[in-house]
Amino acid sequence: MDSDETLRIILDLSCALERPLTGVGYVALHQASALAGLDTALDLRVFGTRARGVALPPEWRRGFTRSFVVPGARRLKLALWPRCNFPPIEWFCGPADIAHGLFHLLPAAATARRIVTVHDLVVFRHPETHTAETVRIHRRLLLHAARNADALLAVSESCRQDILDVLNVPPEKVFVVPNGVRRGDYEGELDPAALARCKQQLGLRRDYWIFVGTIEPRKNLVRLLAAYRRIADRFPECPDLLLVGQSGWQAEPVFQALRELRLENRVYHAGYLARADVILLLRGAAACLYPSLYEGFGLSVLEAMAAGVPVLTSNVSAIPEVIGPCGVLTDPEDVDALEAGLETLHLRPDACARMAVQARERARGFSWEASATRLAEVYRLVHRR
Repeated sequence: MDSDETLRIILDLSCALERPLTGVGYVALHQASALAGLDTALDLRVFGTRARGVALPPEWRRGFTRSFVVPGARRLKLALWPRCNFPPIEWFCGPADIAHGLFHLLPAAATARRIVTVHDLVVFRHPETHTAETVRIHRRLLLHAARNADALLAVSESCRQDILDVLNVPPEKVFVVPNGVRRGDYEGELDPAALARCKQQLGLRRDYWIFVGTIEPRKNLVRLLAAYRRIADRFPECPDLLLVGQSGWQAEPVFQALRELRLENRVYHAGYLARADVILLLRGAAACLYPSLYEGFGLSVLEAMAAGVPVLTSNVSAIPEVIGPCGVLTDPEDVDALEAGLETLHLRPDACARMAVQARERARGFSWEASATRLAEVYRLVHRR
């Protein structure tokens, strides 16, 4: 096929219709929008299943030749597509060359080549951090994709290695397409009045360190709180801690630890916030703390890098690949190491600020335009096989 000949692509963007919208959904939206903006011969259609009452994002109305959304069919799709490759996605969106599932579920297709994006293998690497149902569902989806996909897309080299090690997929079937960041969200002057209003609404009265993510076991917040208690005792003037994100499965141990450590006056839980408020609070933070036990990529780390704030994060899985030498990396399972990292943030602000400048420059290498360009290359490689 000539490189200028139009490829017909169907994107299953169902993950972008989940509510509340989390990292995987934002990734799918941004990547699809960047694809639509490429100056290349792609005929893009989108497919999705959604809960009733969920409105289509405005991105679905720009850059795509057609879209088809099935209300209330998520569970049916999860049951039928992996078991019997039915109904084919072409029934809804027309004939296609490539059918791409953007979150672990391989689309059913009649003739299209089938691709799936794998965001992580946490259900194999750390199954204890998710519900038994989540582990069962995603293991089934990933094993099915490993057997039947024409290609699997990993969001990092670390994720690709996990796919090779755990799913036993031939190396030539696995391509790395890194995530990106919308740098425009983090550029321009920070509005101090808007930040002050947001802080006032949350009860924040001083500088703060921030965590952004779902409150769940994988994010390792119980150990972080233990380390923070030590730092707050040693340095009472250190910043407060702000947790931004919805309460997920097994969130209660985090709040129990908060009470037992008597941190109610130092640690604030904002819950799920509008995207604009998250960006504002991230840009205004003294540092971002992200001590996750495992990440397929580490989008929150990249966003903190783009925001130009110092980052304390984990030295495991894909995170070092994203942040490089531009952050304070620690062993996430060692409270002493987390304490030492927090001490570095507090006592060496100039050194951490220099790392933040380097991290912001490094984040420029992770754009959605570059991600989409690489994805379009993979589409053509897979189609030519």
